[in-house]
Amino acid sequence: MDPTATFIKRFGDLVTLLRVDPGNDAAQDLALAAAASAVQTGPIELEAGIAWTQIPDDMPLKARMLARQVDRLRIEAGADPDELHALARALAHDVTPLPITPNVTIELVRLLAPPAQPPLPGPVTTGPGGGSGPGPSLERRIPVERRQFEDRRRQAHGRFRGIDRRRGPDRRTTGERRVHLVRGQQAQIARLRDGLAWATRTEAWEEALHAVHGLVLLAPRVPEAERRMFGIEARRGLSRVMIDGILTVAEYDLGVRSEAMDVLRWLGLDAVEVLLERLRRGEALGVRVFIYDVLGGMPEAYRMVRPMLRSPDPREVRHGTAILARLGVPEAVGLLSALVGHPDELVRAAAVHALGELHGFPVAIPLRDALRHPSARTRAAAGQAVSTWRGGELAELLIAAVRDERDRDTWQGLVVALGSIGSAGSCEALAEIALTGRRLLRRSGYNTGQRLAAVAALGLAGNVNGVATLQRLARDGDGVVGYAADRMLQAEGRRAG
Repeated sequence: MDPTATFIKRFGDLVTLLRVDPGNDAAQDLALAAAASAVQTGPIELEAGIAWTQIPDDMPLKARMLARQVDRLRIEAGADPDELHALARALAHDVTPLPITPNVTIELVRLLAPPAQPPLPGPVTTGPGGGSGPGPSLERRIPVERRQFEDRRRQAHGRFRGIDRRRGPDRRTTGERRVHLVRGQQAQIARLRDGLAWATRTEAWEEALHAVHGLVLLAPRVPEAERRMFGIEARRGLSRVMIDGILTVAEYDLGVRSEAMDVLRWLGLDAVEVLLERLRRGEALGVRVFIYDVLGGMPEAYRMVRPMLRSPDPREVRHGTAILARLGVPEAVGLLSALVGHPDELVRAAAVHALGELHGFPVAIPLRDALRHPSARTRAAAGQAVSTWRGGELAELLIAAVRDERDRDTWQGLVVALGSIGSAGSCEALAEIALTGRRLLRRSGYNTGQRLAAVAALGLAGNVNGVATLQRLARDGDGVVGYAADRMLQAEGRRAG
């Protein structure tokens, strides 16, 4: 199945639902989840193309891109669902500003020519014949290639090619350009601090966020001798109530989350305390993911997150595993491997999922042990983690686990995870399951339900390996297996257009 076609279909459905049926939350969540899963494996680029007189009903995304004058969209691999939701909401609306997020690049339609300016009023001169006409100053000059300075003057010495910092008489009386820049910067900092003080008094937290973000952008340009004191004074002026208000604004407005993330990471440990307190109080899924991403980019948060893994509250331990996976520190492998033996089933699953996100560390042994865990849910979580780690490089572990698994539901989950990898080895293992039936004299095969599950899993591959294996099953498969593979190929052809 082509990820681009899937994304166009599901993301277009999400934009249509947000425009015509904004109250259908269940359908919107399904479309958003399908669109987010389509961009997990690689980036996707979409072009609006030329404007048509009438756009067909099955191309809602193209219609909205042309309506919002969007020429090209690029969604990076692993884009956050919140970013996709903000983009879909902006495309569905007619005046909502298009969001600017790290994983989404938007190119608008470029005008071929700037709009014509009205003629400037001026005196009308009289032509040679007495009538009105353009004067000599308005006549078009004949284009002649002008000589350069070196052609007009013969100098006895070479010209200075370096940087002349004192060019002009005003530079010698008022100082260097750097002095002007520093004075303008100080005036801008003073204006931002006044706006921040007003926003604090009136509890206008969105205005406070914009003011603090302006200070954050100015911090690297402050002179080095004053930069440290500037940061200390700016952080000291932000109270805990203001940080909590900024976080509240970011929870309800997706458009300011990028600014809030920059501000919270710049604040450091003061913001870490507020974020962890919000997690302990319990927040919705979208807000939790935003807090995870903020803390995942703050290495100084590690010493405050590590004690959460020893908390008696299982929910707090799950929060710690999610943050630890995003931090990507070397100690995460050992800490998360120890949680695979936790008595709480949800904690074990969260730890295994976190191990699958540590792409830069060796996690093969912990994931192999998790695939052999007595708990069926832990084994299923380990199968999903194996399918996501480095694009499925540990597929051999999953193939061996499928052969030894005896729980029906867990076996189904492992087969689905094996199909989502889409490698040549995983597709070959699924083809072997689909072609090995259970007969009277051979009890080691698979029943019809298991063979059809393997065929359905091949449809999740979405690449050349999956299509080639389905074609082989449609040709060599017997009975329902060949029929199911043929139907999967027909559905793949319809999705591809």
